[in-house]
Amino acid sequence: MKKIFFVLLLALFIMTSSTVFAAEKVPLGMGNLALKMDWIKFTDVPRANSALYLGLEGYGAIAENWYLGMEAGYARPQGTIMGYDRKMTYVPIELNIKYAALVAQNVALDIGGGVSYNYSKWVWSGSGLPEDRDSKWLFGGQFFADLNFTFNQFFAGISAKYQITEEYERYLFNADNLRLGGQIGVMF
Repeated sequence: MKKIFFVLLLALFIMTSSTVFAAEKVPLGMGNLALKMDWIKFTDVPRANSALYLGLEGYGAIAENWYLGMEAGYARPQGTIMGYDRKMTYVPIELNIKYAALVAQNVALDIGGGVSYNYSKWVWSGSGLPEDRDSKWLFGGQFFADLNFTFNQFFAGISAKYQITEEYERYLFNADNLRLGGQIGVMF
């Protein structure tokens, strides 16, 4: 029992000291995880409705103020065009690099960009019309800015991202999108 207590006390000491070190040396910790909730609007899709975007991101410090990380998310916008109901499933998988700096006490601004591989599935249906399904993986890139408010080992903030993708050849448009929203996360 004493060994378990000692190991737990040692783990608590290490986590506390690493949190204090992270707050002193790097704006968003040595690493961080965040849950994102954004409004997404596809800018090139005709009559595209906006939708809720849910994402999860994780970053690790690679140099002072520089972070490398990944984000994956999910959105399902719907709309109607030329008598067809359109449902889209969109899943972006991103590799990003960002620079974060403290702009005020407990306020970090980060800007960054990266590359992405984006799954796009379309289902077109209408009254008396045959259903049409198609899916494709699209290469893309994105740039973004976040403003985060830090407190202890947690943070919350607002974000804006613009993503550009290759053209979806069958429909002659791409899945370029704008995302605005917020995130909550933990630093370690």
